Amino acid sequence: MIYKFKLSGESLDLSKFEVETLFKTKCTRKGNIGICNLSISPAKVRNIAEKSAMIKKIYSKDNKIWEVTSGRFNLRVPTARPAFHPTGMKPKMARMLVSLTGTKKEVLDPFCGIGATLIEAGVLGLSVLGSDYDDKMLEKTRTNLKHYKIKPKQIINADATKLSEFYRKNSIEAIICDPPYGQSSTTSDKNLRNLFRSFMNEAHKVLKKKGRLVIIIPSKLKIPGLIPKEFKRLGKFDWYVHGGLTRQIVVLEK
Repeated sequence: MIYKFKLSGESLDLSKFEVETLFKTKCTRKGNIGICNLSISPAKVRNIAEKSAMIKKIYSKDNKIWEVTSGRFNLRVPTARPAFHPTGMKPKMARMLVSLTGTKKEVLDPFCGIGATLIEAGVLGLSVLGSDYDDKMLEKTRTNLKHYKIKPKQIINADATKLSEFYRKNSIEAIICDPPYGQSSTTSDKNLRNLFRSFMNEAHKVLKKKGRLVIIIPSKLKIPGLIPKEFKRLGKFDWYVHGGLTRQIVVLEK
């Protein structure tokens, strides 16, 4: 059956990729509409769509069968979380990062900060693991997860450039993260590239085969030569935030 998906406009190609990941099929795109041929019922389509961040409406035979609920993230916006931080990720972006992994069971954020991505993963019923080098941030993560009644599998203090010292090799189903490295204006591009490569090399070690790493990379860093050759690059998408900031969202597979 042919289904048409009205896509969110922050990045139409990224929205299409999210649909393809969630529904495990290839789609075509015409403007802001993704078109997929799926052998599943409208009820199943609606159920899967609830996990999405980037689908706005779904049509079957030109009849609307699903529409995103207005205000569904309101209770989890940064200012609604009991432990606040000004750099806290918005829930729509956090949900999108989770969706792009295609994970069924668990997700790790090794730069979990105040836990935005873990909250969205937990809301979806996934097992969540988080780590960070900052104990104060970890306390905020624990506070926020408890508030949303999410029991993490593990929250630990860990250096993300040494992941294989904290997690078994080939043990993690999916990794999502927005590393804070790019926030320091005093860090040279060369050092930034080394930090990102060190982390991605470690992420490759602990990921299971076919596991995905979904990572946000500062737009000032050029992608060529940055990503370890051991990864298969599934996509790179630009997400415009405001005049001086565009995020690069990169999806890699082991």
